[in-house]
Amino acid sequence: MRFSEQGVNLLKENRVSQMRQDVPIDWNSLDDQTLAEALKRGDERALEALVRRHQGRVYAVAYRLTGNREDALDVTQESLLKAYRKIHAWQPTGGFLPWLLRLTANQAIDVVRKRKRRRQERLEEAYLPDSEHAPIEPAGHDTGVAVHAREIDERVRAALTVLSESQRTVFVLRHYEGLQLSDIAAELGCTVGSVKVHLFRALKKLQRELGDLHDVAH
Repeated sequence: MRFSEQGVNLLKENRVSQMRQDVPIDWNSLDDQTLAEALKRGDERALEALVRRHQGRVYAVAYRLTGNREDALDVTQESLLKAYRKIHAWQPTGGFLPWLLRLTANQAIDVVRKRKRRRQERLEEAYLPDSEHAPIEPAGHDTGVAVHAREIDERVRAALTVLSESQRTVFVLRHYEGLQLSDIAAELGCTVGSVKVHLFRALKKLQRELGDLHDVAH
């Protein structure tokens, strides 16, 4: 099953028949909580509406955290599937979108962590005394600025792995999604003060991890 920009069909094999004789429901007109509660009760038609509504947002977060299209597509697909499988864990006291974005952020960070580990293994392999592999040099058309920018971007993404789930979610919503603190509080169902605390702790951790980078908080 594959996510695409034209949408995903998560219910291809298990779609509930649309030919029921009950009263028609305009699923797209329902709010997230109503749809999530319907899905939690087992009505999978609600998932189609949720996917259509939020797949773009999920992909945007996945892309900003992974940095490339292929990983972002995989993260988006897996995050939407996890939301379907784990809907029983969602609670009406919290918004559905923040819960979905937390799943997305966690999935993306797992991808970044695995990518970092693979890169380290390749680097170690490249420098083995008897290795036939040579260290890969930057392509000639890459400028020093472009290479440095990519390195910084990779370091920031890797550093996100040290944050707690709440800190990571707040940081992503603030610095990748560009939401105001009050909007983040509304999304997460908490106070602005709590958002400030999570963001402050996230920035402190990132500053310790990144050391020489001073633009994380800006």
